[in-house]
Amino acid sequence: MNILVAQSGGPTPVINASLYGVVVQALSEKKITKVLASVNGMEGLLHNRIIELTDKVALIKKAKEQPGAIIGSSRYALTELDYEKIVDRLIELSIEVFCYIGGNGSAVSLHQIHEVCKARKLDIKCIFIPKTIDNDVCGTDHTPGYLSAVHFLTKTIRYLEADMRSISSQPQIEIMEVMGGNVGWLMAASTCRKSARNDFPQLAYLPEQEVSISELLGDIERSLKGSSNILLMVSDHMKIKELNSDITIHNPRKNYNGGISYRLAQEIQIQMNIKTRITIPNSLYRSSMEFVSKQDVLEAEATGREAIKAGLRGETGKMIGIERTANYPYMYQFICVNLSEISGKERSLPANFWDGKQHKATKSFHDYLLPLINLKALPNVVTLENLL
Repeated sequence: MNILVAQSGGPTPVINASLYGVVVQALSEKKITKVLASVNGMEGLLHNRIIELTDKVALIKKAKEQPGAIIGSSRYALTELDYEKIVDRLIELSIEVFCYIGGNGSAVSLHQIHEVCKARKLDIKCIFIPKTIDNDVCGTDHTPGYLSAVHFLTKTIRYLEADMRSISSQPQIEIMEVMGGNVGWLMAASTCRKSARNDFPQLAYLPEQEVSISELLGDIERSLKGSSNILLMVSDHMKIKELNSDITIHNPRKNYNGGISYRLAQEIQIQMNIKTRITIPNSLYRSSMEFVSKQDVLEAEATGREAIKAGLRGETGKMIGIERTANYPYMYQFICVNLSEISGKERSLPANFWDGKQHKATKSFHDYLLPLINLKALPNVVTLENLL
Protein backbone atom coordinates (compact mmCIF):
# COMPACT_ATOMS: atom_id res chain seq x y z
CA MET A 1 0.00 0.00 0.00
CA ASN A 2 1.23 3.49 -0.90
CA ILE A 3 0.23 6.64 0.97
CA LEU A 4 0.76 10.24 -0.08
CA VAL A 5 1.18 13.37 2.04
CA ALA A 6 1.33 17.04 1.08
CA GLN A 7 1.48 20.42 2.83
CA SER A 8 -0.38 23.55 1.74
CA GLY A 9 -1.06 27.18 2.66
CA GLY A 10 0.90 29.33 5.08
CA PRO A 11 3.28 27.28 7.26
CA THR A 12 3.01 27.11 11.04
CA PRO A 13 5.72 26.38 13.63
CA VAL A 14 4.37 22.83 13.93
CA ILE A 15 3.42 21.89 10.36
CA ASN A 16 6.46 19.63 10.10
CA ALA A 17 5.44 17.87 13.32
CA SER A 18 2.22 16.78 11.59
CA LEU A 19 4.26 15.56 8.63
CA TYR A 20 6.48 13.58 10.99
CA GLY A 21 3.42 12.06 12.64
CA VAL A 22 2.10 10.90 9.27
CA VAL A 23 5.42 9.35 8.23
CA VAL A 24 6.29 7.53 11.47
CA GLN A 25 2.78 6.17 11.90
CA ALA A 26 2.67 5.01 8.29
CA LEU A 27 6.00 3.20 8.61
CA SER A 28 4.79 1.46 11.75
CA GLU A 29 1.92 -0.12 9.81
CA LYS A 30 2.66 -3.43 8.06
CA LYS A 31 0.17 -2.69 5.28
CA ILE A 32 2.07 0.39 4.10
CA THR A 33 5.14 -0.09 1.91
CA LYS A 34 5.80 3.40 0.56
CA VAL A 35 5.34 6.91 1.93
CA LEU A 36 5.33 9.46 -0.88
CA ALA A 37 5.12 13.25 -0.77
CA SER A 38 3.84 15.78 -3.28
CA VAL A 39 6.23 18.73 -3.43
CA ASN A 40 4.56 22.15 -3.05
CA GLY A 41 1.12 20.87 -2.27
CA MET A 42 -1.11 19.78 -5.15
CA GLU A 43 1.36 21.30 -7.62
CA GLY A 44 3.64 18.31 -7.13
CA LEU A 45 0.90 15.99 -8.39
CA LEU A 46 0.18 18.23 -11.36
CA HIS A 47 3.84 18.63 -12.33
CA ASN A 48 5.15 15.18 -11.43
CA ARG A 49 7.22 16.31 -8.43
CA ILE A 50 6.80 13.30 -6.17
CA ILE A 51 9.44 12.21 -3.65
CA GLU A 52 9.71 9.19 -1.39
CA LEU A 53 9.99 9.70 2.38
CA THR A 54 10.20 6.06 3.43
CA ASP A 55 13.91 6.33 4.33
CA LYS A 56 13.89 10.01 5.38
CA VAL A 57 12.47 9.70 8.91
CA ALA A 58 15.59 11.08 10.66
CA LEU A 59 15.58 14.21 8.49
CA ILE A 60 11.86 14.78 8.98
CA LYS A 61 12.25 14.38 12.74
CA LYS A 62 14.96 17.05 12.66
CA ALA A 63 12.64 19.28 10.62
CA LYS A 64 10.20 19.32 13.58
CA GLU A 65 12.60 21.84 15.13
CA GLN A 66 12.49 24.29 12.23
CA PRO A 67 9.80 26.52 10.70
CA GLY A 68 8.52 26.35 7.16
CA ALA A 69 6.97 23.45 5.27
CA ILE A 70 9.83 21.03 4.59
CA ILE A 71 8.21 19.41 1.53
CA GLY A 72 7.05 22.77 0.22
CA SER A 73 3.69 24.48 0.38
CA SER A 74 1.45 26.17 -2.16
CA ARG A 75 -1.44 28.61 -2.59
CA TYR A 76 -2.13 27.53 -6.16
CA ALA A 77 -5.80 27.93 -7.12
CA LEU A 78 -7.00 24.62 -8.57
CA THR A 79 -9.42 24.33 -11.50
CA GLU A 80 -12.02 21.62 -12.13
CA LEU A 81 -9.68 20.10 -14.70
CA ASP A 82 -6.86 20.11 -12.15
CA TYR A 83 -8.94 18.02 -9.75
CA GLU A 84 -9.45 15.36 -12.41
CA LYS A 85 -5.74 15.37 -13.28
CA ILE A 86 -4.80 15.03 -9.60
CA VAL A 87 -7.06 12.00 -9.17
CA ASP A 88 -5.58 10.46 -12.33
CA ARG A 89 -2.12 10.91 -10.84
CA LEU A 90 -3.18 9.36 -7.53
CA ILE A 91 -4.30 6.29 -9.49
CA GLU A 92 -0.99 6.13 -11.37
CA LEU A 93 0.92 6.24 -8.07
CA SER A 94 -1.31 3.52 -6.55
CA ILE A 95 -2.20 5.82 -3.65
CA GLU A 96 -4.72 4.38 -1.20
CA VAL A 97 -4.52 7.06 1.52
CA PHE A 98 -3.96 10.76 0.79
CA CYS A 99 -3.18 12.96 3.82
CA TYR A 100 -3.34 16.70 3.19
CA ILE A 101 -2.04 19.20 5.77
CA GLY A 102 -3.50 22.68 5.41
CA GLY A 103 -5.98 25.40 6.33
CA ASN A 104 -9.44 26.35 5.12
CA GLY A 105 -8.55 26.62 1.44
CA SER A 106 -6.85 23.24 1.56
CA ALA A 107 -9.96 21.70 3.14
CA VAL A 108 -11.99 22.87 0.14
CA SER A 109 -9.44 21.36 -2.27
CA LEU A 110 -9.34 17.97 -0.56
CA HIS A 111 -13.12 17.88 -0.33
CA GLN A 112 -13.28 18.39 -4.09
CA ILE A 113 -10.77 15.59 -4.67
CA HIS A 114 -12.77 13.32 -2.38
CA GLU A 115 -15.91 14.09 -4.38
CA VAL A 116 -14.15 13.24 -7.67
CA CYS A 117 -12.93 9.95 -6.18
CA LYS A 118 -16.43 9.16 -4.97
CA ALA A 119 -18.01 9.99 -8.34
CA ARG A 120 -15.50 7.73 -10.08
CA LYS A 121 -16.00 4.97 -7.46
CA LEU A 122 -12.33 5.00 -6.46
CA ASP A 123 -11.15 3.59 -3.16
CA ILE A 124 -8.77 6.43 -2.29
CA LYS A 125 -9.05 7.61 1.31
CA CYS A 126 -8.79 11.41 1.65
CA ILE A 127 -7.87 12.62 5.15
CA PHE A 128 -7.44 16.28 6.08
CA ILE A 129 -4.97 17.39 8.77
CA PRO A 130 -5.76 20.97 9.87
CA LYS A 131 -3.10 23.59 10.51
CA THR A 132 -3.25 27.36 10.83
CA ILE A 133 -2.20 30.02 13.29
CA ASP A 134 -5.55 31.73 12.63
CA ASN A 135 -7.56 29.05 14.50
CA ASP A 136 -10.39 29.54 12.01
CA VAL A 137 -10.99 25.93 10.90
CA CYS A 138 -14.42 24.65 11.91
CA GLY A 139 -15.00 21.27 13.54
CA THR A 140 -12.07 21.29 15.96
CA ASP A 141 -11.53 22.78 19.43
CA HIS A 142 -8.40 24.53 18.15
CA THR A 143 -6.03 24.14 15.25
CA PRO A 144 -2.38 22.99 15.42
CA GLY A 145 -0.27 26.13 14.99
CA TYR A 146 -2.51 28.44 17.01
CA LEU A 147 -0.99 27.82 20.44
CA SER A 148 2.55 28.57 19.24
CA ALA A 149 1.39 31.82 17.64
CA VAL A 150 -0.32 32.72 20.93
CA HIS A 151 2.94 32.12 22.82
CA PHE A 152 4.85 34.33 20.39
CA LEU A 153 2.26 37.10 20.53
CA THR A 154 1.79 37.24 24.30
CA LYS A 155 5.52 37.17 25.04
CA THR A 156 6.27 39.82 22.40
CA ILE A 157 3.67 42.11 23.95
CA ARG A 158 5.36 41.73 27.34
CA TYR A 159 8.74 42.65 25.85
CA LEU A 160 7.24 45.67 24.05
CA GLU A 161 5.65 46.80 27.29
CA ALA A 162 9.00 46.70 29.09
CA ASP A 163 10.58 48.71 26.27
CA MET A 164 7.80 51.30 26.16
CA ARG A 165 7.86 51.86 29.93
CA SER A 166 11.52 52.94 29.64
CA ILE A 167 10.47 56.37 28.37
CA SER A 168 7.25 57.71 29.83
CA SER A 169 7.93 61.45 30.05
CA GLN A 170 6.24 62.04 26.69
CA PRO A 171 3.23 60.34 25.11
CA GLN A 172 4.10 57.61 22.64
CA ILE A 173 2.10 55.06 20.70
CA GLU A 174 3.22 51.67 19.44
CA ILE A 175 1.07 49.99 16.80
CA MET A 176 1.47 46.22 16.57
CA GLU A 177 -0.01 44.37 13.61
CA VAL A 178 -1.49 40.96 14.31
CA MET A 179 -1.99 38.12 11.84
CA GLY A 180 -5.03 35.88 12.15
CA GLY A 181 -7.03 36.26 8.97
CA ASN A 182 -10.64 37.45 9.08
CA VAL A 183 -11.26 36.32 12.65
CA GLY A 184 -10.07 37.54 16.05
CA TRP A 185 -8.74 34.42 17.76
CA LEU A 186 -5.17 35.76 17.89
CA MET A 187 -6.28 39.31 18.67
CA ALA A 188 -8.31 38.05 21.64
CA ALA A 189 -5.25 36.15 22.88
CA SER A 190 -3.18 39.34 22.77
CA THR A 191 -5.23 40.65 25.72
CA CYS A 192 -5.22 37.50 27.86
CA ARG A 193 -2.97 39.11 30.52
CA LYS A 194 -5.07 42.25 30.67
CA SER A 195 -7.28 42.88 33.71
CA ALA A 196 -7.77 46.69 33.86
CA ARG A 197 -8.61 49.04 30.96
CA ASN A 198 -5.15 50.67 30.94
CA ASP A 199 -3.14 47.45 31.09
CA PHE A 200 -1.08 46.62 28.00
CA PRO A 201 -2.30 46.49 25.30
CA GLN A 202 -4.63 49.40 26.02
CA LEU A 203 -6.41 49.19 22.67
CA ALA A 204 -7.19 46.17 20.49
CA TYR A 205 -9.50 45.82 17.51
CA LEU A 206 -10.94 42.64 16.03
CA PRO A 207 -10.76 42.17 12.25
CA GLU A 208 -14.51 41.51 12.31
CA GLN A 209 -15.32 45.04 13.47
CA GLU A 210 -15.19 48.13 11.29
CA VAL A 211 -14.07 51.39 12.87
CA SER A 212 -13.59 54.94 11.66
CA ILE A 213 -10.52 57.11 12.05
CA SER A 214 -12.44 59.43 14.35
CA GLU A 215 -13.39 56.50 16.60
CA LEU A 216 -9.78 55.31 16.74
CA LEU A 217 -8.43 58.76 17.57
CA GLY A 218 -11.10 59.17 20.24
CA ASP A 219 -10.11 55.86 21.83
CA ILE A 220 -6.45 56.91 21.83
CA GLU A 221 -7.27 60.26 23.40
CA ARG A 222 -9.23 58.60 26.20
CA SER A 223 -6.48 56.02 26.82
CA LEU A 224 -3.84 58.75 27.08
CA LYS A 225 -5.65 60.07 30.16
CA GLY A 226 -4.69 56.88 31.98
CA SER A 227 -1.28 56.14 30.43
CA SER A 228 1.36 58.04 28.45
CA ASN A 229 2.35 54.85 26.62
CA ILE A 230 -0.28 53.24 24.40
CA LEU A 231 0.08 49.86 22.76
CA LEU A 232 -2.45 49.64 19.93
CA MET A 233 -3.18 46.22 18.42
CA VAL A 234 -4.54 46.13 14.87
CA SER A 235 -5.29 43.20 12.58
CA ASP A 236 -3.73 42.73 9.16
CA HIS A 237 -7.36 42.33 8.02
CA MET A 238 -8.58 45.38 9.95
CA LYS A 239 -11.42 47.41 8.47
CA ILE A 240 -10.99 51.19 8.80
CA LYS A 241 -13.68 53.08 6.90
CA GLU A 242 -11.49 55.82 5.47
CA LEU A 243 -8.23 53.91 5.24
CA ASN A 244 -6.75 51.05 3.24
CA SER A 245 -3.23 49.72 3.03
CA ASP A 246 -1.42 50.25 -0.27
CA ILE A 247 -0.82 46.46 -0.28
CA THR A 248 -4.58 45.77 -0.37
CA ILE A 249 -4.93 46.97 -3.95
CA HIS A 250 -2.67 44.27 -5.35
CA ASN A 251 -3.29 41.42 -2.88
CA PRO A 252 -5.68 38.61 -3.85
CA ARG A 253 -6.31 37.47 -0.25
CA LYS A 254 -9.83 38.15 0.98
CA ASN A 255 -10.07 41.29 3.17
CA TYR A 256 -6.26 41.46 3.57
CA ASN A 257 -5.14 44.88 4.77
CA GLY A 258 -1.55 44.16 5.81
CA GLY A 259 0.58 47.26 6.30
CA ILE A 260 -2.43 49.29 7.49
CA SER A 261 -0.25 50.24 10.48
CA TYR A 262 1.79 52.60 8.32
CA ARG A 263 -1.27 54.52 7.15
CA LEU A 264 -2.70 54.60 10.65
CA ALA A 265 0.57 55.85 12.14
CA GLN A 266 0.62 58.68 9.62
CA GLU A 267 -2.92 59.72 10.56
CA ILE A 268 -2.11 59.68 14.28
CA GLN A 269 1.03 61.76 13.85
CA ILE A 270 -0.71 64.26 11.56
CA GLN A 271 -3.85 64.67 13.63
CA MET A 272 -2.51 64.19 17.18
CA ASN A 273 1.19 65.07 16.81
CA ILE A 274 2.24 62.06 18.92
CA LYS A 275 5.30 59.93 18.28
CA THR A 276 4.05 56.67 16.78
CA ARG A 277 6.08 53.55 16.06
CA ILE A 278 5.16 50.35 14.27
CA THR A 279 5.87 46.68 14.91
CA ILE A 280 4.83 44.21 12.20
CA PRO A 281 6.10 40.70 13.01
CA ASN A 282 4.43 39.15 9.93
CA SER A 283 5.99 35.72 9.31
CA LEU A 284 7.56 35.66 12.78
CA TYR A 285 4.16 34.54 14.08
CA ARG A 286 4.64 31.27 12.23
CA SER A 287 8.42 30.90 12.25
CA SER A 288 9.68 31.78 15.75
CA MET A 289 10.58 28.33 17.03
CA GLU A 290 11.91 29.74 20.33
CA PHE A 291 8.28 30.45 21.27
CA VAL A 292 6.80 27.15 20.11
CA SER A 293 4.22 25.54 22.40
CA LYS A 294 5.08 22.02 23.57
CA GLN A 295 1.38 21.15 23.60
CA ASP A 296 1.12 22.41 20.03
CA VAL A 297 3.97 20.15 18.87
CA LEU A 298 2.46 17.18 20.69
CA GLU A 299 -0.99 17.66 19.18
CA ALA A 300 0.33 18.40 15.68
CA GLU A 301 2.30 15.16 15.58
CA ALA A 302 -0.56 13.17 17.10
CA THR A 303 -2.96 14.59 14.50
CA GLY A 304 -0.67 13.32 11.74
CA ARG A 305 -0.54 9.88 13.34
CA GLU A 306 -4.31 9.81 13.73
CA ALA A 307 -4.77 10.64 10.03
CA ILE A 308 -3.02 7.42 9.03
CA LYS A 309 -5.04 5.39 11.53
CA ALA A 310 -8.28 6.89 10.20
CA GLY A 311 -7.39 6.15 6.59
CA LEU A 312 -6.48 2.54 7.38
CA ARG A 313 -9.77 1.88 9.15
CA GLY A 314 -11.66 3.11 6.09
CA GLU A 315 -12.46 6.75 6.87
CA THR A 316 -12.47 9.13 3.90
CA GLY A 317 -13.57 12.68 3.21
CA LYS A 318 -12.79 13.45 6.84
CA MET A 319 -10.81 15.92 8.91
CA ILE A 320 -8.98 14.93 12.08
CA GLY A 321 -10.43 17.23 14.75
CA ILE A 322 -9.52 17.82 18.39
CA GLU A 323 -12.34 17.43 20.90
CA ARG A 324 -11.72 18.75 24.42
CA THR A 325 -12.92 16.38 27.13
CA ALA A 326 -11.64 18.21 30.24
CA ASN A 327 -10.07 21.55 31.18
CA TYR A 328 -8.09 21.04 34.39
CA PRO A 329 -6.13 19.00 33.64
CA TYR A 330 -6.63 19.62 29.94
CA MET A 331 -7.59 16.40 28.13
CA TYR A 332 -8.70 15.72 24.58
CA GLN A 333 -9.52 13.05 22.05
CA PHE A 334 -9.51 12.93 18.26
CA ILE A 335 -12.66 12.88 16.19
CA CYS A 336 -13.34 12.50 12.46
CA VAL A 337 -15.32 15.38 10.98
CA ASN A 338 -16.95 15.27 7.55
CA LEU A 339 -15.23 17.66 5.14
CA SER A 340 -18.66 18.47 3.74
CA GLU A 341 -19.53 20.05 7.11
CA ILE A 342 -16.51 22.36 7.31
CA SER A 343 -15.42 22.98 3.72
CA GLY A 344 -15.75 26.63 2.69
CA LYS A 345 -16.62 27.75 6.22
CA GLU A 346 -14.69 29.98 8.61
CA ARG A 347 -14.78 29.59 12.38
CA SER A 348 -15.55 32.99 13.87
CA LEU A 349 -14.74 34.21 17.36
CA PRO A 350 -17.91 33.83 19.50
CA ALA A 351 -19.45 37.17 20.45
CA ASN A 352 -19.26 36.33 24.16
CA PHE A 353 -15.46 35.97 23.90
CA TRP A 354 -14.86 39.70 23.37
CA ASP A 355 -15.58 42.93 25.27
CA GLY A 356 -15.31 45.71 22.70
CA LYS A 357 -15.76 48.50 25.23
CA GLN A 358 -12.87 47.28 27.38
CA HIS A 359 -10.77 46.20 24.38
CA LYS A 360 -10.11 42.78 25.86
CA ALA A 361 -11.16 39.16 25.90
CA THR A 362 -13.87 38.05 28.31
CA LYS A 363 -13.80 35.41 31.02
CA SER A 364 -15.43 33.01 28.55
CA PHE A 365 -12.40 33.32 26.25
CA HIS A 366 -10.05 32.90 29.21
CA ASP A 367 -11.90 29.71 30.13
CA TYR A 368 -11.33 28.51 26.57
CA LEU A 369 -7.65 29.48 26.21
CA LEU A 370 -6.01 29.17 29.62
CA PRO A 371 -6.20 25.36 29.89
CA LEU A 372 -4.19 25.23 26.64
CA ILE A 373 -1.32 27.54 27.60
CA ASN A 374 0.87 28.07 30.64
CA LEU A 375 0.06 31.67 31.52
CA LYS A 376 2.49 31.61 34.46
CA ALA A 377 5.33 30.93 32.03
CA LEU A 378 4.77 34.31 30.37
CA PRO A 379 7.26 36.93 31.55
CA ASN A 380 6.17 39.53 34.11
CA VAL A 381 7.33 43.08 33.55
CA VAL A 382 9.21 44.70 36.44
CA THR A 383 8.33 48.39 36.50
CA LEU A 384 9.80 51.45 38.16
CA GLU A 385 6.84 51.44 40.53
CA ASN A 386 7.97 48.03 41.81
CA LEU A 387 11.30 49.56 42.86
CA LEU A 388 9.92 52.61 44.67
